[in-house]
Amino acid sequence: MRTLGDGAVPGSLYPWSWPSDKVDIENFQTISQGGELFSPPILTKLILDREPKRVLDWVDKVCQRFDFQRVIPSHLNNDVRADRKQFSAAFSMLRSTPKNIYPQRPLPEDLALLQKASDLLTNLRVVAPSEICDGEPARRKGRFA
Repeated sequence: MRTLGDGAVPGSLYPWSWPSDKVDIENFQTISQGGELFSPPILTKLILDREPKRVLDWVDKVCQRFDFQRVIPSHLNNDVRADRKQFSAAFSMLRSTPKNIYPQRPLPEDLALLQKASDLLTNLRVVAPSEICDGEPARRKGRFA
C-alpha cells in the first residue's frame, strides 16, 4: 500500500488539502494555545451546540461540585493543569449570543468541513439546528465554504 500522499487516493478524493506552507502549525498553535483546555471542534460543531444549555448546566455542576487543579482529557494532552474557571472557559463558545459571539479557536479553513457537515446534517434533519450564534467565518471562507 502506498503511503498517503500525492496519487495515493484515486482522483485525489481527499476531504482535506495538503498545505505547502505553515498552515498546519498555525492551526495547531491556535487550537492548543499552550495546552489550554478546549472543546474539540467536532464535538462543538456536530453535537454540543445542539443543546448548549444542557451542556453548560453540566459544566456548572462539575465546577460547583469539584475543586480540582488538573483535568485528564481523553485526547491530546493527558494531564492538564486547569481549575474550574479554565474548565468552564473551554466551553465558552456555547455561551455565544448574536450580540456577544465567542470566537471559535480553529482556523476557518480547518473548520469549514465540519461547518459544511453540520449544515448538511441539519438540512437533512439528521440533527437539530445549532442553538448557538457562532458567526463562523468557515461558512464564507475556506475550501469547503
